Amino acid sequence: MSQELSDSEQQFRLIVEAAPNGMLLVDERGTIMMVNASALRQFGYERDEVLGKPVEMLIPGPSRFGHRQHRDGFSKAPETRSMGGGRELFGLRKDGSEIPVEIGLTPIQTATGMRVVASILDITERKRLEIRLRRAERLAELGTLASGMAHEIGTPMNVILGRAEYLLQRTADEGMKKGLATIVTQVERITKVMNQLLTFVRRKPSERRAVDLGEIVDDSLEMFQERITHSHVTVDKLIDLSLPPVLADRDQLIQVLINLVMNSLHAMPEGGRLRLSLDRENRHVRLGVSDTGHGMPEEIRSKVFDPFFTTKDFGKGTGLGLTVVKGIIEEHGGTIAVESVVDKGTTFWIRLPLEEAPLKT
Repeated sequence: MSQELSDSEQQFRLIVEAAPNGMLLVDERGTIMMVNASALRQFGYERDEVLGKPVEMLIPGPSRFGHRQHRDGFSKAPETRSMGGGRELFGLRKDGSEIPVEIGLTPIQTATGMRVVASILDITERKRLEIRLRRAERLAELGTLASGMAHEIGTPMNVILGRAEYLLQRTADEGMKKGLATIVTQVERITKVMNQLLTFVRRKPSERRAVDLGEIVDDSLEMFQERITHSHVTVDKLIDLSLPPVLADRDQLIQVLINLVMNSLHAMPEGGRLRLSLDRENRHVRLGVSDTGHGMPEEIRSKVFDPFFTTKDFGKGTGLGLTVVKGIIEEHGGTIAVESVVDKGTTFWIRLPLEEAPLKT
């Protein structure tokens, strides 16, 4: 009989160890008695660092007390169920970071007391996809609104702009000129916002060809040459000249560079250093745009790609530039990320795939 129990226990351990989800075996006091390889990878521990330790070591500090209460309640009425009851659950990794998780609890009655098998699923990727889906839905709604309003707003705006410019050329009254100039400026701003909104709606297929990103960097900087000089900004270029071309829409990538360089210049009103780098990273070309400007705190950095989010004064920014940039890069199969430190500067990193780009001849 003891041999049969030993064999059953060994089989149980093998099944737990091979499970793709994280698995823990915990006793009634919350002590970890068994942990599989998946759970160790999820939480970043070695096996001997968790065995015999309280399960609360894997739970973020603010939730530990509540977990002990829930664990005591579960011990009194054990049943197979999910943990959390509609609440978001997080696990605490060894490095201090938190991961969103789903946990299933299965009670097991043994000769030495009740045990609980906890199945732990890391849902980080699911959360990321949910965020992307919500963003896509927001942009789709924005596109529907823009396409419906474009004609209704665009036509009268063009009439107003035309009449204001006509009167501006014919009046000698300085007060009148100033007022008309304000009308022209604001109508142009409204038109710019509508054009950026329509970028989401048109979904015009990219005209992709083999393009030299180094040339695109040079052409984009040329547009800002006078402003860079007057702003006392020094430009550093670190371009790997051996890079193959990428398959991309040249005009769209220039639009990306214009937005990023413009943002960098706005961040350095008293001058500074603008750095553009271009190198290869595995099967991607990596483009970096860095400045030594005022930088951004985390609460701003995390929102820079959201539609209509801007830190500029009212009337000086639409909050759509970086949203458009992100859309262009993702349509090219690439990624864009931002790093920033307050009072130190900001860097945008763009990675574009090389898989489909023909090599230089």
